[in-house]
Amino acid sequence: MNFLEKEILGCILKDNTLINETVIQPKQFESESGRLLFQTMLTLSSQNKAIDRVTLLSENYDYIQRLGGPAFITELQTNGDAEHFESYEKQFIEEYKKRESERIVSEWMSKRERNNDYLINSLQRLDEEGTTDEADKNELLKRMADLPYLEDTTDSGIPSGLTALDTLTGGFQREESYILGARPSMGKTAVMLKFAYEAMKNDVVPLIFSLEMSKESLLRRLIASVGKINLFLTRNPHKLTKSKKEAWTDAVNRLYKLDFEIFDQPLQTIQHIRSQVRKAKRKHVGKQVIVFIDYLTLIHSTEKYHSDHAKFTYISSRLKAIAKEYDCPVITLAQLSRSVESRNDKRPLLSDLRESGSIEQDADVVMFLYRESYYNKDDDSNDLEIIVAKHRNGPTGTAKVYYNRATGIIGDLNDT
Repeated sequence: MNFLEKEILGCILKDNTLINETVIQPKQFESESGRLLFQTMLTLSSQNKAIDRVTLLSENYDYIQRLGGPAFITELQTNGDAEHFESYEKQFIEEYKKRESERIVSEWMSKRERNNDYLINSLQRLDEEGTTDEADKNELLKRMADLPYLEDTTDSGIPSGLTALDTLTGGFQREESYILGARPSMGKTAVMLKFAYEAMKNDVVPLIFSLEMSKESLLRRLIASVGKINLFLTRNPHKLTKSKKEAWTDAVNRLYKLDFEIFDQPLQTIQHIRSQVRKAKRKHVGKQVIVFIDYLTLIHSTEKYHSDHAKFTYISSRLKAIAKEYDCPVITLAQLSRSVESRNDKRPLLSDLRESGSIEQDADVVMFLYRESYYNKDDDSNDLEIIVAKHRNGPTGTAKVYYNRATGIIGDLNDT
């Protein structure tokens, strides 16, 4: 079994979801042991069983014993980094194609009567095995050369539904990483759900990774916002008035028709998030996705780091990598440090981000939320400031919007 085969199998042992997402086939393994182990993994996956040392041994005990038994599987699991699986997969398929093309040509050469069509068709079919999303730079440049002469070349992003904010940011752009920071109870989740609902209405699929709230809690908040129902009353829907019950039903029906996914499993890791994004991209073919993570410091890590700074440096760089790899915006919510409370002007600054250096560096856009009524109880306004504190490719500034805490409704000031 060669190095790449061990990397592929080791990654799948670490992250079982990869077996359902890879384009690799058993026949593409050079070694018999690699083919057999991969086929066994496919069989276990089809039976909804875990892929681990115990199940592999129970499924194919005699053969694995000849390879080295449990120690062999344990050693195999030390190979591969699931974060780099696509890189291994690409190299694996390229090497298979090289071997197979040499075999096809050699077989063709050995025949007395050589059929050129057979050779061409065989090589074309081989070339179609596996996929790559990489665009050649020269092809991209050719397309870009004509952009100034086309009528509409605006690189419009996914709208937030808030005119003042979209004027500053141009909407949420592909391949960009966003941070939305605020103190607790400032309105982060409500703003996230506003962004997500607006994306749904524009035929974009939000992938919401909720590390704090349950799926049911988020859906209740969405129903309250869409149906204009007091959030407190959604705890006991049977006590709603007739008109609000109708609003509830209407909101549920509207949401039912829209594409979105919520992941609320505990202890979600970057690897899990990346895997789910990858799966969603394949599930929703032809549709754009947008990723929301609530929130940053709750992302679990299976690795041990010598400091929080090292941990969040790794996580923030991975969030940016997910945005680039899957060509989608990634919006991550973040809690701000208490230092903001010690200033007279409590509007957040970049330095208020916990482990601000690495997070600020990797993010393309950093936004903060501020409500005067949060600190001044005599202020009964519904104003919410969305402060764009960093914008790598555009202006910074403040977008003032309307926020109804009771329902979670957020909108333009002039629409209320």
